[in-house]
Amino acid sequence: MYDTAVSTDVLVSAKVDAQASFARTVSASCAYVQESSRRPAVLGPGGVFDAEAAETCAVAEVAAALAVSTRTVTEWLFLIRTARPAVQEAFDAGRLAYAAFRTVCRSLAGVPKATEALLQRVIAAASRCTPGAVAAAVDRIVAEFDAQWHRKARERATRERSATVRKLPRGQAELTIRGPAEQVAAMWRAIVSAARGVCATDPRPLSARLFDAAHAVLSGGAVACDCAGQACEQRETVARTEATAVIVLDAATAAGLSGEPGHLVGWGPVPADTARRIAEDATWQALITAAGGTEPRAGCSCLCPQHDPPTDSEPPAPPVPIDGREVRRTRRMPAGWTPTTGKLGSTTARKAREQVEYLRALAPSAVDRAVADPDGHGGFAVPPAGALTYRPSEAIASLVTALYSTCVHPGCAVPSEDCDLDHVVPFDHTDPRRGGWTVTGNLTPLCRRHHGLKTRRQWHHRMLRDGIVHVRDSHGTDHFTAPGE
Repeated sequence: MYDTAVSTDVLVSAKVDAQASFARTVSASCAYVQESSRRPAVLGPGGVFDAEAAETCAVAEVAAALAVSTRTVTEWLFLIRTARPAVQEAFDAGRLAYAAFRTVCRSLAGVPKATEALLQRVIAAASRCTPGAVAAAVDRIVAEFDAQWHRKARERATRERSATVRKLPRGQAELTIRGPAEQVAAMWRAIVSAARGVCATDPRPLSARLFDAAHAVLSGGAVACDCAGQACEQRETVARTEATAVIVLDAATAAGLSGEPGHLVGWGPVPADTARRIAEDATWQALITAAGGTEPRAGCSCLCPQHDPPTDSEPPAPPVPIDGREVRRTRRMPAGWTPTTGKLGSTTARKAREQVEYLRALAPSAVDRAVADPDGHGGFAVPPAGALTYRPSEAIASLVTALYSTCVHPGCAVPSEDCDLDHVVPFDHTDPRRGGWTVTGNLTPLCRRHHGLKTRRQWHHRMLRDGIVHVRDSHGTDHFTAPGE
């Protein structure tokens, strides 16, 4: 039930309070990073204090604590450090929303001699605008102060061309093209023209036709018509493209024994039935693993219809770990089948998730005792082929990126295929047998930023049971990343 007596003044007051509260979070985060960056806890080569490394560590700590990305915290730092005092004061007081604060700071970066009167006009205008209208409002005001402003803005637009992609929930993604308006307008005209090429009776909504048209324009094809008329010339037209996508699918799911989603490498989960349908006419590559973390087999004798048996010229399969393995056989289900009863997830993935929940409830001392492989040998008694070589083979790299979809640092979304493959227990270049080995049980993907935190020993990583990675920050806070997360 809502109180109908609430006035717009109350709404505005609540908005200002919320914006001021967020501003305090941003300011406190930046103050924490700044203070942490002064502590001589991180020494570089020769025992010299490394302020940049200390700041990187502090940024990662704030990001993990607030469940935001390191890019977001880095943006906060930049804005707080570059904001004009009057703009910062308006943000702290809640008069400017964060989106408006960010736009004003970026816009005024090109106005080195802004007067106080100009700043107050900009702040007042930005506080009244919706987020998308702030930039235009600022440009109109600044143009009165600087006759060359629109030319400068145009030059900036030419320099700041970009194409970015962002993953969205539920199997979607977003492609953003940014650049000079006339070039983007030309692209848009081509997309609209392609979308208009279908029949007027096409049942798709406009938004879907525009997407299909954009895909056709970018891939060099044409938009197929979905109308009911059999004589339509556009009905059989399809976009002809060569597309490649890598989907990792658990063997039990491929066999129709479980409903664990597949993983589209670099993007996220794919429903089990969809992955199985794609696999019907796909090129298969098998990665056979055993309990305890065996290495990829050179040959495959499982249910891969297009996979040739191993030949005499192929290298022998590496030895399995001492834990052994279990293989079962059952009838094969059709590719589109999805189980409707029982536990649909794979046993391995479910066990890993349960272990993570259990570990989060333990004291740090108990977590320390859960390390499965302190020597970094992946459970092997004898080093398998390639274990004493620093760079992993293509087969091992493929398996590691399949096990971990993103960087294993808490909250990091960098796809594993874009990460470094890091040895959890460091590789010993002087005596490879003594250090951690290059095996799947000792390798995890880490993006370049978070790899640096581990290399500098600001954050510590260990491998626990079931492939769970234990990450401890510089303050002793524990984080856990399980395969498939």
